Amino acid sequence: MAALFYGITSALGIQLLLQPAKLYTSGVTGASQLIVNLLNEFAHMSTPVYLWYVLLNLPLIILAWLKLGKKFTILSIISVASASLFILFIPLYPITKDPLLSAVFGGILSGAGIGLCFRYGFSTGGTDIIALIVQRSTGRSVGQVSFAINAVIITIAGFAFGWELALYTIISIYITNMVIDKMYIQQQKITVTVYSHRVDDIAKELLKSLNRGLTLDYHLRGAYSGEEIGSITMVLTKYQLFFAKKIILKEDPQAFINIQPTMSIAGKFNDN
Repeated sequence: MAALFYGITSALGIQLLLQPAKLYTSGVTGASQLIVNLLNEFAHMSTPVYLWYVLLNLPLIILAWLKLGKKFTILSIISVASASLFILFIPLYPITKDPLLSAVFGGILSGAGIGLCFRYGFSTGGTDIIALIVQRSTGRSVGQVSFAINAVIITIAGFAFGWELALYTIISIYITNMVIDKMYIQQQKITVTVYSHRVDDIAKELLKSLNRGLTLDYHLRGAYSGEEIGSITMVLTKYQLFFAKKIILKEDPQAFINIQPTMSIAGKFNDN
């Protein structure tokens, strides 16, 4: 249902608001719109947005399959396919001539769909996949990848179609990110405490895969069972939680995981 909702909202935002006004959303979808508009303006070629959306996502989906796992990739494929189909079937029809209204409501529709997908633990393809891989391998900010791609889109659009439209695009992307944050706060810190009989095995795999420190406690005892048990405590971002849970439950399906919101932190913590 989340993938279906994303497909409908993104297609409505693109076909009824953003694309008719030559405004852009973020990431691969925005890059697809830009390619269509550039080909139409300078090569007099008319190509559909969904075609470029699929073509740009294909290598990223393959990368996700290799790096992020089958389940994550399959769910992401469903969201990409859903958006492509709805963009194909919803006609290009401007419902307003006001670029500000197009930017605001196009951004709301795009952000609502993406935010719901994030909430249910999968991506909408495109730069989300790159960001997750970069985060997992280097610990760098998720926002850095999206910012770089969006900056390129806005710059090219500004030179090709005028800076006024580029500025409206900035508004659209900003609103998209605001709505995503309201629905699924991707940079929110959380504290995760794991109780398990296999804390060493779990800690070894977590340290191998995540760029985070861990605190171990071996001297705990279950009041009901009387058995000795260990714990692992760590502060993560919600992006990392997907991978952490996968690693923990793979090593110990019986592990108990307590996830709590973290209001603020002091000390070194690289935003991911």
